[in-house]
Amino acid sequence: MRVIFSNHSTAPVNLGGAERSLLKLVDDWTASNPDLEPFFFTKAPTGLFTKALDERSWKYRAFRFRGWALPSVQPAPVVERTTFAAADYQAVGAMITELERLKPDLVVTNTLVAPWAAFAAKTLGIPHAWFVREYGDLDHDLKFQEGRERTLADIGLLSEAVFTNSLALKRHVASQVPDDKISVVYPSVDTASIRTSAEQDPATVPFPLADPGLKITVVGRVEPGKGQFRAVDALGLLKADGVDASLCLVGSWKTPGYDLELRDRAAALGVADRVTFAGEQDNPYPYVAAADVCVTPSTIEAFGRTTLEYLAVGRPVVASSTGGSAELVEPGVTGSLFDPESPRELADALAVYAATPGLAETHGAAAAMSVERVLESGFSQEAAIARLESLVGAPAYKLPDIARYWFALPGDYASLGATTARMAAGLLASRLRTRSGMVGRILRRPGVATRRILGR
Repeated sequence: MRVIFSNHSTAPVNLGGAERSLLKLVDDWTASNPDLEPFFFTKAPTGLFTKALDERSWKYRAFRFRGWALPSVQPAPVVERTTFAAADYQAVGAMITELERLKPDLVVTNTLVAPWAAFAAKTLGIPHAWFVREYGDLDHDLKFQEGRERTLADIGLLSEAVFTNSLALKRHVASQVPDDKISVVYPSVDTASIRTSAEQDPATVPFPLADPGLKITVVGRVEPGKGQFRAVDALGLLKADGVDASLCLVGSWKTPGYDLELRDRAAALGVADRVTFAGEQDNPYPYVAAADVCVTPSTIEAFGRTTLEYLAVGRPVVASSTGGSAELVEPGVTGSLFDPESPRELADALAVYAATPGLAETHGAAAAMSVERVLESGFSQEAAIARLESLVGAPAYKLPDIARYWFALPGDYASLGATTARMAAGLLASRLRTRSGMVGRILRRPGVATRRILGR
């Protein structure tokens, strides 16, 4: 059985939760079904995702494309839209050719960001499944080219099955996708590996003060949507209440200077000496193990993979009450929930652990025991694999035959010289100005480089 898996990102800085979830899905599927032959379509150029594929000796082909959910403000300049439209549809044409060569039984798209493999599969009438692992706009501030409702409706039209990673996300998607198409699958994590990794020493000191008080860790890309500012604000409130606490933030940041904004925010609250920026870590779990309590302060999480990993390490979790994390934490048993609009609620939840000796340990023990129960629920990886295998040979939607001609047109037009030197120069200037271009990539590098470029 040959299955094509399409991923939206090269993972240039780190493997995100979507990539890690896809890799674990295929790891588990190949382990349960030796007849599975995976092949990957991924974004060019190569990155950490293709490195992970190489480590597993899995075959892949990289294509140049963007997506229909983008970080840039719409409408983009016409030169950018037309140039990337040509690249996107050339990718669809190349994928169609590759699918005809490989003759897969099923095509699977990972994340809602890029639809190109779905278009290729439906041009040929191949069964297709879609893993929606994010809200897109609500959690990552992406802009849908055709709007949220139309995008979700198209995902349902182009798929025989749609998978979400939480009940909360299922409810969101079900506004546009038929309910009988949607299944929930919680991402699987290797708890044994996580716990072994947590026993190692952290690469840097997470809590450098001699008396750090309550030790709090937050793991995740440092950006506004992940809510680290809420943890900083709660730290300030705790200090005002006379509660000693320290915060360790683990993860890279992509917005230029955002780390400096957080440092300034902490300084204004008088807690700058109690906030540690550990940066991106190959092994973040020792920082989790070093904490008394961990926090998921995101505005909204589709699932909350870090929440599950905190629990696996045996640490209580204080998580925002929106999104998937609220399904993982049992208030009063493995942690607590707070309204992300209320820093006071977060501070009060943390203060309970500071004021109650032994509570963090009790909740942490319950947290570790809860992970297997979560993973063995009806939303297991095994159930998802069974649903995927049921699609093989099943009836599949097919686009009209004219679709193949339409997908070829932008590339044909570009090949005739429609993309002039002046257009190419305009595109280059546009890309350099945006955070997705070269300058943006340089600015996203944490630490010294960010300070030097910003002149700070």
